Amino acid sequence: MGVWKYQSPLLLFLVLWGAVQGHLLRRCVWFEEEDGQGDIGGVVPCTLEPGQGPWAECDNVTDLALDLREVPPAVRTLCLQLRAPWLGPGAFARLPELRWLQVGGVWGEQALMEAGAFEGLAELRGLHLRVSENKCRNITLSAGAFRGLHRLENLTLIGAHLALAPPALLAPLGRLRSLQLHSCCLRELGEAVCRLGGLGALEMLDLARNDISWVRGGGCAGGEGWPDVSGVNTLILTQNKVVQIEPGALAPFGNLTRLSLLFLADDPAQIGEAGLVGARRLELGGEIMGQTPSMSLTALCRLALRLSTHTLQVSHAQVQGLSVGAAGACAGLGELVLSYDLLAELDLGFWAPLEGLRALELWHCGLVNASLCQARPQGAPTSNITTLRLPGNRLTSLAGLQFACFPRLEELDLQQNQISDLDRTAFRGLPVLRVLSLQGNRLTRLGWDWFTGLWRLEVLLLGDNPLQRLEEGVFRDLAELRELSLGQLDYVYELHLNLLFYGFPRKIRRLAIDAGEGTYLGVGDAPGPDAPFDLELRGNKLMFEECPSPVWAAVRALRVGDGQMICCDQFMAPYFAGAESLEYRANPEHLFTDYSGLHHLHALRRLKLTDLNFHNQSDLSLLFRNLTNLRSLQLLNCRLSFLPAAMFRDLHSLRLLRLYSQSPLVLLEGLFLPLLSLHLLFFDRLDFRCECSNMWLLDWAAAAPGVQVVHLEQQHCVRRYSRLDFVSSMERLCQTDAEFHCFLSTASCVGTLLVGALGYRLARWHMLALFFWARGRLERKLGGRRRRRRRLQRREDEQEEEEEEEREWQFDAFVSYSSRNEAWVVREMLPRLEGPGPGPALPALPLRLCLHSRDFEVGKGIVDNITDCVNASRCTVCVLSRAYLRSYWCSLELRLATYRLLAEQPSTLVLIFLEDIAPSELSAYHRLAKMVQKRMYLDWPEDEGERVAFWETLRRKIGGQEEEEEEEEEGEKEGGATQPGQ
Repeated sequence: MGVWKYQSPLLLFLVLWGAVQGHLLRRCVWFEEEDGQGDIGGVVPCTLEPGQGPWAECDNVTDLALDLREVPPAVRTLCLQLRAPWLGPGAFARLPELRWLQVGGVWGEQALMEAGAFEGLAELRGLHLRVSENKCRNITLSAGAFRGLHRLENLTLIGAHLALAPPALLAPLGRLRSLQLHSCCLRELGEAVCRLGGLGALEMLDLARNDISWVRGGGCAGGEGWPDVSGVNTLILTQNKVVQIEPGALAPFGNLTRLSLLFLADDPAQIGEAGLVGARRLELGGEIMGQTPSMSLTALCRLALRLSTHTLQVSHAQVQGLSVGAAGACAGLGELVLSYDLLAELDLGFWAPLEGLRALELWHCGLVNASLCQARPQGAPTSNITTLRLPGNRLTSLAGLQFACFPRLEELDLQQNQISDLDRTAFRGLPVLRVLSLQGNRLTRLGWDWFTGLWRLEVLLLGDNPLQRLEEGVFRDLAELRELSLGQLDYVYELHLNLLFYGFPRKIRRLAIDAGEGTYLGVGDAPGPDAPFDLELRGNKLMFEECPSPVWAAVRALRVGDGQMICCDQFMAPYFAGAESLEYRANPEHLFTDYSGLHHLHALRRLKLTDLNFHNQSDLSLLFRNLTNLRSLQLLNCRLSFLPAAMFRDLHSLRLLRLYSQSPLVLLEGLFLPLLSLHLLFFDRLDFRCECSNMWLLDWAAAAPGVQVVHLEQQHCVRRYSRLDFVSSMERLCQTDAEFHCFLSTASCVGTLLVGALGYRLARWHMLALFFWARGRLERKLGGRRRRRRRLQRREDEQEEEEEEEREWQFDAFVSYSSRNEAWVVREMLPRLEGPGPGPALPALPLRLCLHSRDFEVGKGIVDNITDCVNASRCTVCVLSRAYLRSYWCSLELRLATYRLLAEQPSTLVLIFLEDIAPSELSAYHRLAKMVQKRMYLDWPEDEGERVAFWETLRRKIGGQEEEEEEEEEGEKEGGATQPGQ
């Protein structure tokens, strides 16, 4: 019992260290919806749906049972990457609240999914298993693998060889509504359909990226027919290179509303004869980089008519005969989408007979003009089209009244063309247009009347255009505008938004401006919008003319990229007083920007700073002062050399902290203690020093309740020009020594106690007699030696006193002072002490003073210089001020002089106070405080009349005359006192 009692601290220490390691070497991270998954998610490819939090991501998982301990049971979405794929029974049973589970990783041929692998997940709605991305693998899927998933609605299986799976693999999934089997080596449609028995709720069957080339009917193994799939309304066979479809092959899918397949045959009539009753949405296409079928518009329209198709989409094909006559058979179409197609024999008026058409989209079809209205037949009825999209074509100009025949048009998309010229009436006749996209074109100017009459326009996208001139009043009619993007404004040096709108848009919700090299941005005295809005700015230098403005105060989310943001040479951020989110990416070459104004943004909840330069910030502890509402902070490569302990003192609401630095960063101890609400500490990249002073970070990470420290085990530390693993280096350099010392001390204590106890029990009287005998022998032997040592000591003391009297000092005084007081030393002290005395009362000979700026030996270490000069001087004169007490080197000089004072005589240290310093400020220097209490110092007089006496007193103290006079006075007093008794 005694041994266990004294070894328990060691065992407890080892157990605690194991817990520290387990806490730091984490593979998972989890976060609430309020944490903002956009700032930290993405470690693992994952689908994060709103309302399905908390979320968790796990990477490089090798032991599910161990690694999933880092995930709280309340998590509802889990995405993980497996490195040793083996799913045993109840692998996720400790997470009963899961709604969505996504499993991926490196699955070898030995991968195994055992029966009951997902038992315990009664609430699971979605399951995504990715065995391989582009090829199927021969993994083992045991019967009953999906047992217990009674509420599963969505299942995706990618890369598993389905033919090797048991026939009843999917039988337990009675509520399944969506099934996706990608890259599962399916060669026949029936291979998948025959496994759907009992899935009466199934609505979507997606068999993309398989090897199905021939769609045929037939039965299942054993002569049984296909199970009932009449409830399936969506069938997807894209990327299967289908070349033939047998008649009646799709008859079991009698209620399809959407059919999507890669069809390489030239005659789409095979689809109409496949037995389908209808398909409201029909998507056909060829290979993206391979074979493209050739189809005529007439054949496509006949197929659409037969299947009562509302939406027809054809991609990567050669569509021929686009004419008014051929389109007559498509009268029932409501939406026509042609993308990446080669349009032969194109008549731009082909759409005119389609009275029911509501959306027309021609994506990347090589159009060189958009004369859709001019090409329609005379007398054609007014179009009912509400959506017209023509992106990625070769349009270079827009003529007048280009789209006037579409009076009901609500959305017009012309992005990624080559438009450089617009007629001023190009958009006339569009009274209900709500969305207009012209981004990615070659516009160089915006005319004042280009957007006249667009009263209902809500979204105007003009980004990625080399704009050089914006005419006054160009947006004056856009009273309903909610979103506007402008750029790139390389040659617009002044942008007065109030002159473009004649005020400021009252309903704006998002404004994005790309200023290129930079611009002056003004809003005049325009009132702010009705509600907060988001502002995105890009530009090397953004200069604001009106700093305090209701417009800037209404900004809710501010995003600034690649430049400065200043107003009257001051950082502009404080004037966005209502901002709740700020993302700022700057140029690190801007050295002299003062970012301390950030602490004025009291409403800020999210802050992301990238590539800022904080080297010249006067006080980093003030940077985030008063940001008590901040919940997310990201400091990414902000040229910080250290983070002071008081930097985060006001961030009591912070939940997420993300750090990244390309240069070594020092985290001072206690930095994270004020972060009472911290949930996630995310280390992107940091280089530490391989010093045991950093062990505090590991200790804090182990003890901080509820804090996840992510990727700390991936960081490095620098030692002797080498980058080493941080956590393992700390363990090797610091913790190993502590363990050894702990073991050694424990073993010594236990051994001593055992020996003492046994000796006292078995040989108590013998040991007592031996003790007294040994003590007597030792005293007799050492007694003679002590007497001889005393005689020798007296002789040595007398000799040292004689040598001390004959010693010649190199300097009379070593002057210790702060660099901020150097002017007083040079202008006041040196002339009066190194020069001759001004009168007979002062010594006539000049004093020899030692100054570090003048008398230190070049090439010698600074500590050696200080030590040698203090010892080579008769005394040390300390010129005290507050700057002196804050200086590291001055403190060292003062301590050396104090040690000498204790070892030699009181006259070796002279104190001069240039300022009034409170006693509390001297508490760290105990000897100095005692000297002040005894009035053993000189004050620099403010009255010039008193300075002559000051210099006289100082000369006497340095020359030792004052001490000699005091000794003579004491001798006379002693002589007078003894005289009467003689």
